[in-house]
Amino acid sequence: MFIQNNGNCAVLANLRCGSTNMFNYFNTEVNNFGLPGWLDHRNSIVVLRNPIDRVVSSMAFFWFDLGFPDFRLAEFARHSSPYLHNLTISNFRIIDFDILEQYIPRKDTVRPQSVRTDTRCHPCITAKDVYVPNPLYTLEDLERCIETYKDFIANKERVTVDEWKELTIEKIGA
Repeated sequence: MFIQNNGNCAVLANLRCGSTNMFNYFNTEVNNFGLPGWLDHRNSIVVLRNPIDRVVSSMAFFWFDLGFPDFRLAEFARHSSPYLHNLTISNFRIIDFDILEQYIPRKDTVRPQSVRTDTRCHPCITAKDVYVPNPLYTLEDLERCIETYKDFIANKERVTVDEWKELTIEKIGA
């Protein structure tokens, strides 16, 4: 998970939600901020991805991993586990993952990127269609996450691309 505070905003991007792109964009190796700090920040932003797309992206990403099956399942679960229930504040804004490249151009030359899956499932796909039993979360957890996602994507204010640039690009010589 990527959580960063640059002074102007606190950004959260979970695994399979643009976190590697965020590490590249902010040119950092580690988080400088934790979830409690993100929750308390005056200008919190989250990159929001459809949980079903995230699960399928995690499947595709780990399907080709040559590690042991138990390791692959654990990594799949870690990269797809529901997290929206942890966003307990009401005053955060969102960046829709589906248009993240408008905010952060992908830079494959900066640091190795994770496998790009470009996963976008048809709206008729349900949690039951993609759920894989795992040690971290249940089908019901995933279903709750999907409902929370639908609420957030419909009702949360979005950060504009221009505002994002203003908040995150340091002015040279200013």
